[in-house]
Amino acid sequence: MNWKLPNQLTVARIGLAAGFFVLLGLYEQGTENGRLLLDAAFVVYLIAGITDVLDGWIARRYNLTSAFGRIVDPFVDKVLVVGAFAMLTGANFAMNPAHAPDFEQRLPEWITGQMASAVQAWMVVAILAREFIVSAVRGYSESQGTKFPATSAGKIKMFVQSVALCVVLLQLANYRQAPWAIITKVIVVWLAVIVTVVSGAAYIGKARKLLLGNAAD
Repeated sequence: MNWKLPNQLTVARIGLAAGFFVLLGLYEQGTENGRLLLDAAFVVYLIAGITDVLDGWIARRYNLTSAFGRIVDPFVDKVLVVGAFAMLTGANFAMNPAHAPDFEQRLPEWITGQMASAVQAWMVVAILAREFIVSAVRGYSESQGTKFPATSAGKIKMFVQSVALCVVLLQLANYRQAPWAIITKVIVVWLAVIVTVVSGAAYIGKARKLLLGNAAD
């Protein structure tokens, strides 16, 4: 394997992802330790995001692209984001009446799913389904000799998802009782899911054209 700097950063991000998941798994509501864990998870996620941008820029700027980077880099991104959303549906992120503010408890159940993170299981399914579809379409496209590069919709999706995750972590750690922070959290989580579904639909549209084109051949 080519152990140049971009690939080293990609491998480092795998370690950061593992540490991030451990921090989320150890979180408990209503404890000072829990707040510190979420703040630490926020910092780790930011560092992982910076390394993602940095390794891509270095690879393109200095022509250090490799097969390893093209395969592993997007894989790590998907594991980090999908894994984070999945962790936020864990029992330790379920809404606890002893710690949840009254304002949040009065919100309709369909909005929060009674989750302090506002991330519901069906949302994770939608996000995961989108990634499966895109991976399948990209694999088929490239097997036919047709390039299937990332689109602007995919990049926007990744950005919005990352913002949503960061907002959830910050709100639960530092603004637990603030109504404005709770509303912001709910909005960005739902926005992330909507953008994910829309970007998936854009890829499906491209796949439909590809499949119809091959059928015509």
